[in-house]
Amino acid sequence: MSLLDEALYIVDLRNDELSGPEVARKWGIGKSTVNDHRNKLEPVEAAKATAPLLTGSIKIGPDGGEFIDVQTTEPLLSDWSDIFKRFNRDPDEFEIVGDTVRMSNWQQSKALEDGTRDIVNLYSYRATFTRRASALVDVAEITSSLRKWKPAQNNTPRMGPPLTMFVGWADWQLGKGEGDGTAGTTQRLLDSFQATTDRITAMRKRGINVDGLLLANMGDHTEAVTGHYTSQTYSVDLNQRDQLNLAIELNLTGIKALAPMFDQATYSATLCNHGQWQRVAGKALTDDSDNSTGFIGDTLKTVCNLHPALSHMDWLIPRDEMITTGTFSGVNLSMAHGHKISSAEDTWLAKQSLWLQATRRFETELWATAHRHTASVDDFGAYSRVQCSTEDPGSKSFTDGTGKFSTQGTTTFLIGSHLKRKYSDWEVL
Repeated sequence: MSLLDEALYIVDLRNDELSGPEVARKWGIGKSTVNDHRNKLEPVEAAKATAPLLTGSIKIGPDGGEFIDVQTTEPLLSDWSDIFKRFNRDPDEFEIVGDTVRMSNWQQSKALEDGTRDIVNLYSYRATFTRRASALVDVAEITSSLRKWKPAQNNTPRMGPPLTMFVGWADWQLGKGEGDGTAGTTQRLLDSFQATTDRITAMRKRGINVDGLLLANMGDHTEAVTGHYTSQTYSVDLNQRDQLNLAIELNLTGIKALAPMFDQATYSATLCNHGQWQRVAGKALTDDSDNSTGFIGDTLKTVCNLHPALSHMDWLIPRDEMITTGTFSGVNLSMAHGHKISSAEDTWLAKQSLWLQATRRFETELWATAHRHTASVDDFGAYSRVQCSTEDPGSKSFTDGTGKFSTQGTTTFLIGSHLKRKYSDWEVL
């Protein structure tokens, strides 16, 4: 054979679509010769098709993880997407921690097509990665669904003495990634909006004059991202900006569902610990007014005043006051998040009640608090205190350390001056 014929013959040997007899007939040689030549080519073909064996391992936990001695044939610059995909991980959920990458490289012999060997460079990496703050929640999708959500409702005539429905929106801590995370909290809140609407309608059908509405933001609607407990930054599933935007959207969704059912509707707010901005080493750098609860209230007030169906609402948004007060259906109500209670609760409530009377000429007849995430009602004689529950996904570290946990829900009750305890029909929805 000429050199050209030899080259064409080798091409036919490598052609999987030609059988051994077909190649033998084409070139006028025996089938056994063709099979022998093909068998001799297999080691060369296998060496050509086999890439260098790349090894490596991964350690991963709830906060992030580590790549250990992950090998590549090309140097890694800033894009680690292929490495995450190698371990069946979504690259969009993680990011490499800036100064943790260690690299080594060496040369390895590689078999070539013609049976000779070449030298290739191999690289090995060790790096730490963390979960991205907003990787677990699609905020745009949640926001879009919130703006389309409406409760089913059936208004009926109001009868009997006027009462105010208290709805305690407490300790949502949007962005908390534990349990079912922000997605679960969001769904529970939507369910509570519907349940509250249904409850008001059912009460009116029974002849109860639910005449006024108090939507009480009892604080901690956002989780924040640092300064409150260990690894907070790595456990949240939303960053600060997305937490605030979602909190505003959810508050507005609840307002739009409930406020149009009333001629009198008030939105109140209480300053809180998770709402403290500019925290370093667990301490706030600025004053008490620098708080996400105040910002959420200010924003909602601006938006609702531009909305014809919501412009009738009243607003109780504190500046730097830790206790928010108001009178509803003739009852003086004091509201505090509760994180400032530094002594026995009964002592704190008594002293704060005296302070309110002395400085604001406000005699508290009923208290509402939050912060402890559990539903509770206590009678202190001169007043009762209703502690609001939460819809958040719970706290593993708290439960691990104490064995305590609370049932999720939104606290509601009626307020009226004609009621013996100034409240009635307490129920967690």
